[in-house]
Amino acid sequence: MSQPKTKSLIRLVWAPLGLAAATFLVITLTGNVLVIGAKLGTLYPALETGFYGVLACLFVWLVAMPLFQVLSAPVVALAEFTDPSSKTDHNTLKKVARQLVRSRALPPEHHSKLVGALGIGSALQQPLAAAITAQTETATKIIRDHAVLVFVSTSVSQNGRLDAITVLAANFRLVRALVSHFGYRPPLPSLLKIYAQIFIAALIADEVDDLDVEGVTAQMGLGVLTAVPGSALIINSLLDGTINALLTLRVGFVARRCLLNAGNPLTRRELRKTAIRESRQELKAVWKEALPIVPGAVQRVVQTFI
Repeated sequence: MSQPKTKSLIRLVWAPLGLAAATFLVITLTGNVLVIGAKLGTLYPALETGFYGVLACLFVWLVAMPLFQVLSAPVVALAEFTDPSSKTDHNTLKKVARQLVRSRALPPEHHSKLVGALGIGSALQQPLAAAITAQTETATKIIRDHAVLVFVSTSVSQNGRLDAITVLAANFRLVRALVSHFGYRPPLPSLLKIYAQIFIAALIADEVDDLDVEGVTAQMGLGVLTAVPGSALIINSLLDGTINALLTLRVGFVARRCLLNAGNPLTRRELRKTAIRESRQELKAVWKEALPIVPGAVQRVVQTFI
């Protein structure tokens, strides 16, 4: 895809889509926050002030700080590590290397080589290329861990607004974790694609809770399952968790592909197909890790309110 066409696609599709999703989500959540705050204020004014203060701190910690940390990371194309003829600024390479060293996510041998190269001021391209290759192999676990967190959280919550906040915060932190993992971030156009998908995922999470489980199971020929007492709630919980985890996996794999493909042309269709395929493959591993956790999480929630 040519550079002008890519910029046009960002301007006409991803930027408006992400802005519309973010605006709608912010308006919806703000309305709910104001309603809750007003109700608390009628009980005791200090409760309303404290409620807003806690929410402001959570917003900074869960959304603003991850976003700032992503934007402050250096923008580097992967080819600049692997191509010996690349004229990448040495200070940029040092910044990426320091980020990787600070993350403490590298295997010991790659960590020691980077520390050594930084200490003696030698060429960084070769040890950085090897380190990025090692990080590529372990990035999937970061994506899976965040998807498991989203699965468990949204399965237990049974509240669309809370699910939307969970998905939004988890995906912002997922992108931050991947950028920290690799030591650099994708260019701004790619970031717009990623964050647009995050806001869309949060909107979907807000609406998934209203899904007609009995209608879905009936269409699949599984209507008999909902006849069992309590089964509809269980199916709805697992369906919520699965959809939200799948959306998180997709955001993660899109972000990873943008990081590894930075500086090279990548069509929207190719990006979407690859992310969907990888998400479906990884979903089984998410189920395997998350399903044993859900019963205990549900029990702890019930005990809290009884």
